[in-house]
Amino acid sequence: MLSKVKTAFSLLRIGHKIHENTKPTNEQIDANLKPTGSVVTSDEQRKHKNDEDITIILLNKNTNNEIHQSFILCLRGINDYVQVFHNEEDTLASIELILEEKILLIVDYLSDDLLKALETFKQVDSIFLYTSQSPGQVPSCITAICPTEQQLIDEISCVRQQLYNQMVVFSIYNRTKAAKFDLTQESGSFLFFQLFKAAFKRLPKNSESKKLMVSKYRNYYADNTKILKEITNFDHKYKPTEALRWYTHDSFIYRLINKALRTENISALCYFHFYINDLSYQLETEFIEFKKRNSKSIIIEFYRGFKTTQELIKHYKHNIGNLILTNGYLSTTRDRQLAYDLTMKQNIKSDEEKVLMKFIADLNLVKSLIFADISQHNTFLDQNEILFDLGTAFKIISCEYCTKEKVWLVNVVATDEGVDVASEYIEYQAARMTDSNIILTFGNLIIEIGDYDKAERYFEAILHSSIPSDEEIACIYYNIGRVYRLKGEYTRALEFLKQAYATHANARPSRLASAAKAMNAIGIVYMEQNHVQQAIDSFECALKLYAKTIGESHPDVGGTLINLANIYCEQEQFDEALSCFKRANYIYECHLPPSHPKRAVLLNNLGNLYYLQNQFDLALNAYQQALDINEAILPPNHPDIARNRHNLSMLHTIVVDQNKVDYEPKQNFNSSQVVPHLRIETIQINPFQAEINYINQALKPKEEFIEMVKY
Repeated sequence: MLSKVKTAFSLLRIGHKIHENTKPTNEQIDANLKPTGSVVTSDEQRKHKNDEDITIILLNKNTNNEIHQSFILCLRGINDYVQVFHNEEDTLASIELILEEKILLIVDYLSDDLLKALETFKQVDSIFLYTSQSPGQVPSCITAICPTEQQLIDEISCVRQQLYNQMVVFSIYNRTKAAKFDLTQESGSFLFFQLFKAAFKRLPKNSESKKLMVSKYRNYYADNTKILKEITNFDHKYKPTEALRWYTHDSFIYRLINKALRTENISALCYFHFYINDLSYQLETEFIEFKKRNSKSIIIEFYRGFKTTQELIKHYKHNIGNLILTNGYLSTTRDRQLAYDLTMKQNIKSDEEKVLMKFIADLNLVKSLIFADISQHNTFLDQNEILFDLGTAFKIISCEYCTKEKVWLVNVVATDEGVDVASEYIEYQAARMTDSNIILTFGNLIIEIGDYDKAERYFEAILHSSIPSDEEIACIYYNIGRVYRLKGEYTRALEFLKQAYATHANARPSRLASAAKAMNAIGIVYMEQNHVQQAIDSFECALKLYAKTIGESHPDVGGTLINLANIYCEQEQFDEALSCFKRANYIYECHLPPSHPKRAVLLNNLGNLYYLQNQFDLALNAYQQALDINEAILPPNHPDIARNRHNLSMLHTIVVDQNKVDYEPKQNFNSSQVVPHLRIETIQINPFQAEINYINQALKPKEEFIEMVKY
């Protein structure tokens, strides 16, 4: 039955509407559940998606099919993803579209136009000239000249391995600049990995998890016999205690997970959540043993070499004292000479630099640190390899160029501050939610970063995990609807929100409080569409449902009253608006602490009402109270504080002008100057806890009316 519910969701996703009293038939669902009996093997389809980190592109004028096919098989034995072109135009067009992988380019000729065009593509890591003819003077950008197929295979194998060894992405978190509720992409990425592991631990783990992953990647690698054998071996023999062994070998799972982590591909990561949990648990176990073996070594040093851009070097220097972590598992070595030698072997471009990063860890001081000595698990030369778990944070101590060694030396020290940052974020969100948990917080983080497509994939992936009841599924519908609203796809948003409402309302026993939250969200969508009467009807319906369940003095009632008041403001029904604001204020005074974020929202909206009525003294008082709350709970540079100050500055100017002898009030009052209202939305995203969770969410502004956005 559960699988049929999930398939119904899929039907809804692709455009089949599901209304309150309409359900897909069993025949429809069963038809969608049946396997097709075929796999995707078309090269044309695979050209547009690479789930690994490296793409090999061959620009080859030789169109002999027999040679071509055998050669491609050899290349795919090294690296699965291979593209073949026979002219420069198509080659360059393909390279331009590849943004998330590194490219190994093979050419059988050189031209000035080609080399000049390639200079602009940072994603091209290496160029191999495959020809038996002597090329004469060779440009410096050519990695190797290979007269035979075997030499080419050997060179590509070597460079590919070096590339995987040094491929690393760091996120930096500036604690003095990052706001808790207005995240930049980089600080959002930092928190993403701080919260990611904890959230995924809550996802249910069962035999179906591995089956789904195996099925997906058998399809993906359908025409690669070598990797298919690897997947079959994993399917039959994998044990949770062997997670490290699979990661430390150059296996399909190692490549896929690293790419998914580096690009924050939430859909792919959800397929691997069972393995990620196994790997993290084994790292914890190995770390305990490591500490026993090294009880006298309090401070330990590790090294990692890589190449990076000159721009990122400046970024490191600018962020001395700030936090840094890798977007994934971090592989290091205790052998400095080995790390240095590997670094110096790297070929770099004119805008790149070689970096040797030194990691210092005090095992007594840092409590959140987890790593393992994995030398006994790997098949490579390094007998001192150390692997750090996800979410390990460091602080940048220094970044200086060493003239003697011709390398940038970056020193970082392990710290618990990354955990502190995540705790602060969770604490801040908890103040804005009821009964919040990590899954709710993680989903909200993705939305706050502004990556709505990723949020949609996250909620969809949770829906397709083992969900126990329709209540949790309704919460997922709710949040998918929320994401569509934020993307401006209002018709789709209403479809999901109405389905969430119907599921809660029609349940036995009915869940009217949850239905009220869905109805409140429906009202917000109507408000976005400027369907005023439908919005009013929705909010009033939500209030009636609240009255039957949680009572008329719950903080969620206050939120809906603010939404209703803002509609009345827009309709210039100021008495009705003030009545709603006063009711909401009474509720908040009774049930929320003085510094709660919702109280700042209310005060700002109330100030906007007074502004529209030319009651500037009252508006100043409300704005000042909102500012006082925000300054107590937000970082100094938070945009909400800046907007509060803008309101106050604007009103002070108006009051000063009023006191002038020659002051004349403006005939056409410009309400667009006021910083807009904020809609209150209750958010449900917890599919593993019966208690419904709430959160405020701002909307994008529209020009036609005073929008309820983040003020």
